[in-house]
Amino acid sequence: MTQGPSTTSETNWAGNHSYAGTIHRPRTVDEAASIVRESPSVRGIGSRHSFTDIADAVDLIDLSDIDRPPEFDADARSITVSGTALYADVARSLRPHGAALRNLASLPHISVAGAISTGTHGSGAAHGNLATSVAGLEFIASSGEIIGVDRQTPDFEGMVVSLGALGMITTVTLDVDFDYDIAQHVYDDLPLDLAVDQLGMILNAAYSVSIFTTFAGSLGGQVGQVWIKRRTDGSDRSMSPRSTFLDAPAATMQHHPVPGLDASSCTRQLGEPGLWSERLPHFRMGFTPSAGNEVQSEFFVDAVDGNAAFDALRRASADFSDRLMVAEVRAIAADEMWMSPHYHRASVGFHFTWFAGDNDNAVRTVQQALEPFAPRPHWGKFFHAELFDPATAYEMFDDFVDLATRLDPHGVFRNAWWRRVIGS
Repeated sequence: MTQGPSTTSETNWAGNHSYAGTIHRPRTVDEAASIVRESPSVRGIGSRHSFTDIADAVDLIDLSDIDRPPEFDADARSITVSGTALYADVARSLRPHGAALRNLASLPHISVAGAISTGTHGSGAAHGNLATSVAGLEFIASSGEIIGVDRQTPDFEGMVVSLGALGMITTVTLDVDFDYDIAQHVYDDLPLDLAVDQLGMILNAAYSVSIFTTFAGSLGGQVGQVWIKRRTDGSDRSMSPRSTFLDAPAATMQHHPVPGLDASSCTRQLGEPGLWSERLPHFRMGFTPSAGNEVQSEFFVDAVDGNAAFDALRRASADFSDRLMVAEVRAIAADEMWMSPHYHRASVGFHFTWFAGDNDNAVRTVQQALEPFAPRPHWGKFFHAELFDPATAYEMFDDFVDLATRLDPHGVFRNAWWRRVIGS
């Protein structure tokens, strides 16, 4: 029996957006399909870690009450999970099989469907975003039909990073690998000018690398921290651990990415080896954030422009650093997903965690500083749509819009965010 819809106002994780739609919690896929079939405007809702109205609609469907146990396929080296499953849940399901995902985002408490639909990523110059591990999908189309697709399906590359506009994802099949251990080291006080100059080398130094900076001191300041995550089996050809990294000393205590915050929620550092799922995220699986008093933005440029883009941000930082909690710089491999920010372009990502409040001018400054480098925004985070033209940024844009029209001819899944960002 379908659980009654929510009547109280609910917000996203950060609390900066209140959902206007009615939230439904069906207990079967058929019940969810019925809601989709009868609704003029519908979206799926998961861990609510987007920072805009991308997931809002007249009717919002939360599929987390539907019992869909994970299915591990040893022969296919894959696992099929509910779209509402968190990556932390997937990791726990893989552990008994000695299996692993190739990468994870910095926060493991995000839903699989939401992450792949927005092109969410982890870190590592050799790793594509999380959508590149998707081998198959099942989703509810606007007609209420349940559709299954895989890599053999025509236009599959256009269906994974879907922006929530093609249908409601019920299950996702993910590639898996054999499990592995990671050792994580943090280095302090890397000079900012050295980080800009040596960006490519830094981001390619290990399996996963993150640079954190507050842009304090602007042109002559310090980066803050470099987090280097190495596979202990040596298969990633990481540089060996050492007491310094480009003159930055190794940390002797646990660190949080944001200066001054308690590091107890962070995954173990100081070179202590641990399972992939306990080191690749920055935050521990047992410390699910209940709320985030922040807003996030992220922009991606071609990797060949990474140094110049980083320098442009450094030079503009006096006009946005007062709103900044911390910025993170990472590398992501190119992929074939039509609407992925990394489509045919190995990328450097510049992620900004802003203090809660009015960040319009700060984000505008960042976008304008990056404008010469054709930045692509993270679809689930805050950016100024009027400063970004997706039709120019994405070679397959028209094909994607055509695909959305074919799968959803009446625009049931095309919401206010779509009309503002993608167009009518």
